[in-house]
Amino acid sequence: MSRVTYDAGTMTITVDGLEDVERALGDLKKKTPAAAKVAINATARQARKLMVAQAKARYAVNAAGRRHLKDLVQRKKATNTSLSAELHIEKMRNDLGYFQHRPTESFKGRDVLRRAPAHVKARVLKSSAMAALTGDGANLSKGFLVEFKSGHVGMVQRRIGSSSSHTVTERGRPRWRNKDGKVEKLVTMGSPSATAMHSTVWPYVEPEVTEYLYDRQTDGADRAGDRAGKGQKGIGDEGLHGCGESRRDWADAAALPRRADRDAGGAFHREKVQRPTGQKTAENL
Repeated sequence: MSRVTYDAGTMTITVDGLEDVERALGDLKKKTPAAAKVAINATARQARKLMVAQAKARYAVNAAGRRHLKDLVQRKKATNTSLSAELHIEKMRNDLGYFQHRPTESFKGRDVLRRAPAHVKARVLKSSAMAALTGDGANLSKGFLVEFKSGHVGMVQRRIGSSSSHTVTERGRPRWRNKDGKVEKLVTMGSPSATAMHSTVWPYVEPEVTEYLYDRQTDGADRAGDRAGKGQKGIGDEGLHGCGESRRDWADAAALPRRADRDAGGAFHREKVQRPTGQKTAENL
């Protein structure tokens, strides 16, 4: 059975399918790979598009965070000899600086006293209000923005009472010290990575991706059957939804179930996937 699967361990989405197309083409079984690979590659592209869109709709990512979401790429394309496509994203950490926060600039030196607000505010989910990053008052300071050497503006906290060996900035200037004369260690304020966000939204898009794969396989087989039934040869590059894949001749097609008949016992079958009934609560902001 054709299927779309997600492996959380390897952070990989796999789309494959052979039996459905093969069953529909009947006597044209040897032509199955050409039809299946087009449907599989198109589904992989559609899955990426849907996952990025769903993640953007759920999470309050800023411009840098949106770029991270687009790191989901098609690592493997289906071919006639390997009917499987893969989407993959590297596991990279995000800090709260990749999500909406106010203000958006970091303050240094005297500007900390003159212009910086009492607290930076931020949020992870679009459904949440902006929350002040007040810290816990005991072990971690309030959150604030720091511009790193790479140019990234990240959200950090000081570990209260700790001692860091990095006593000067990249420009050689002395760093801030507490009342005991210590330069305290900085810790990143963590947030969901792009991998975690895609993992969360996958159950929401899986039914639509599965449906899309099913429809593309049905359409491809129907087109092949129509051509062969009319005695035409040489389906061109537009033969299966215009995906630019060259085709060999199709001939002597077996009778194929029409799309209107598919839910009444046609050649294609699929499992129904239920959408999640509730949102996950792992995100705190």
